[in-house]
Amino acid sequence: MNLDAYPTRVILMAEYCAGLPLWDRSPSPDAWGGPLPRGVLGLSDDLENRLVGWNSRYELLMGQNHQEWPSPAEHLAFVVDGHLLAAELQQEFGSAVVVLYLDADAERSRAPEASRASQTATPPAAAWHAVGGDGQTFSPAPPRSSIVEQMWAMPDAEFRAMTRTVDVAAWVWTPGRTPTRILLEPRDGGLPLRNRSPLLDLVDDRLEPAVLGLSGPLVGRLADWNERWIAVTEPTLGYLIDGHDLAAAVQTEVGPDIQVLFPEADRATSQPSNEMRQMLHRVQALRAADGSE
Repeated sequence: MNLDAYPTRVILMAEYCAGLPLWDRSPSPDAWGGPLPRGVLGLSDDLENRLVGWNSRYELLMGQNHQEWPSPAEHLAFVVDGHLLAAELQQEFGSAVVVLYLDADAERSRAPEASRASQTATPPAAAWHAVGGDGQTFSPAPPRSSIVEQMWAMPDAEFRAMTRTVDVAAWVWTPGRTPTRILLEPRDGGLPLRNRSPLLDLVDDRLEPAVLGLSGPLVGRLADWNERWIAVTEPTLGYLIDGHDLAAAVQTEVGPDIQVLFPEADRATSQPSNEMRQMLHRVQALRAADGSE
């Protein structure tokens, strides 16, 4: 088969699928989606075989253990191998295709759709209507309220009952908190790592080595990489390959519970959704009024 358009952004993402664990995330209406089939991307047979083997490993491990990793060590080994495969993919694709990794567990690289919170639940004034033969008038049903609108329309008592077990602190950033998602990216001053945890009130995305428990040699390697690529304005092939290799080293040290992203697909997708923000804001307001927070 032939693709309508060759991808410019591809995500490496393990999934229960036939074909390659690769998904077209090009910013184009002709994007294929995925999974992409074998033999259409110009990849070597050896790399395609190893990609399929990596994905089969995921299916086997997760399928045998009720969708949970058998152990943190096996989880980490799998994720690190993904970073290394991403580097090899980048090498074979060249600079015309950007390989994304570990930013895809919820298809995060896709720009989120505009929230319906700002849409009115009232039909527009110019909404159509039709008149039947018997004179009966037909009009479209009003659009359903968004999740945010439904939430704010809920009586306080009902909302309190629904959210009584919500741990607000789990969704709010505090200084020194261990991140759940970090981005490898050159920056002026400090480590080339940014906090991309989807938390409220994350006002400073800088990360210090002590927060992540990074070793001295890795900190030095990060500093060297940052100095080498700080002036890059457009991702070159060398930058992308080096970045995937370095991301594998960072992932090895931080463990499987922190996602190491490289490169960034979309900054907005590392932020709490509007629905989550609105829910937490109302929970905080009600608990403050009750004196429980």
